[in-house]
Amino acid sequence: MVDTHSVWPYFALMLAAFALASLPWFRAADPAGRGSGRRTDTLDGLRGFLALSVFAVHAIVHYDFLRTGVWKPSSAQFYNVAGVVSVALFFMLTGFLFWNKLLKAGGRPGWKELYIGRVFRLGPMYVAAVATMIVIVAYRTGFEWRQPPLQVIAQALAWLALGIVPPPPAINGYADTGTILAGVTWTLFFEWVFYFSLPLWAFFVRRGRHLAFSAGAVAACLLVILAATWNGGFVPGTKPRPVLLLAVLAELIGMIATGMLVASLLHERIGERLQLQRAKWGALALLALALVFAAMLSTRNIGMLQLLVLCPLTGLFLFVLCSGNNLFGVLAWPASRRLSNMSYSIYLSQGLSMVAVFAIPGVKDYALSGTVPFWIVNIACALALCAASLLTYRYIEEPGIRLGKRVSDRARRKQGQTAAAAVAQ
Repeated sequence: MVDTHSVWPYFALMLAAFALASLPWFRAADPAGRGSGRRTDTLDGLRGFLALSVFAVHAIVHYDFLRTGVWKPSSAQFYNVAGVVSVALFFMLTGFLFWNKLLKAGGRPGWKELYIGRVFRLGPMYVAAVATMIVIVAYRTGFEWRQPPLQVIAQALAWLALGIVPPPPAINGYADTGTILAGVTWTLFFEWVFYFSLPLWAFFVRRGRHLAFSAGAVAACLLVILAATWNGGFVPGTKPRPVLLLAVLAELIGMIATGMLVASLLHERIGERLQLQRAKWGALALLALALVFAAMLSTRNIGMLQLLVLCPLTGLFLFVLCSGNNLFGVLAWPASRRLSNMSYSIYLSQGLSMVAVFAIPGVKDYALSGTVPFWIVNIACALALCAASLLTYRYIEEPGIRLGKRVSDRARRKQGQTAAAAVAQ
């Protein structure tokens, strides 16, 4: 029997992954330079921790899936909280980075270049992962049409739409299509919704109301959560009341809005005036994160308190980091930056790595034989995932990013030539 509540394997997995990323071979994932000197360079060391935390969560979910055939949240609270906090920080980073772009551009960025950049940043690795998933589905369905061919093709195209289609359907009648990628693609849909809404929110930046807007959005989300959970929150094993789904939506929007608020605060130089890069503020950031874990681990039920503290305290953690604090040097480690560069590949490929490793004869039976064997297999899976992600980062992600920059530059030059011709007339 596997003890899925044991916490030590999480830290063992992290240590193993960071030890691997410290090897000379992983220098191929080093940033192009030694950093730009910006305070937000500390974020370059955070994403690896988040992606590996999500992998650890899905390792537990995968264990239950192997036993029951159902992909669902596990009862392992520590891992569930680690996953929620990691996803929250991923969304906050998205809100921070793109709101920051709008702030720097005065609410008038090059929209065409922004969206071209997103397509070429997210698209190549996404298409590669989904294409691999489609091949696995075809293999598991015996390379036979179990549904009308046009319907299957439409299903595959929905999956290949870069996460814009919510949620993509099962392909060829294979019900577990999404589990091959560990169900991670839902976050991309939410990100695309945010990207497409940016032209609307840019109005508040142009009017100089960015801080009031972002703070108001966070406050509104917290009020919705307060109202929706007034009569109780989520209880394990009980179907949630419809109003609680509104609380979840408000929480997701609140994550994005919290990142935007952090960007607005930094734009007003509040973090700089507080000198948040000092070590004592790093301790405060870790305390805020510990309080989130304490609140969410205190009960199996997710209620008002847990949903209300998540964004403010996690946002405080992010605010300190975005102000230049590297958490006692941890976020400046070469391994941290390398894994962060590869984090998108790690995130998208984690399900594929589990499929590949557990397809090896005897691995599944060995992993299910006890706690230690289970984590030996999953730590090995994490290391294989990191190694594969190095390759996909170098040969899929980086070329896609470079191509996107060339396309953006070409579009910018063409726009400039058109504008010059119009003036000349």
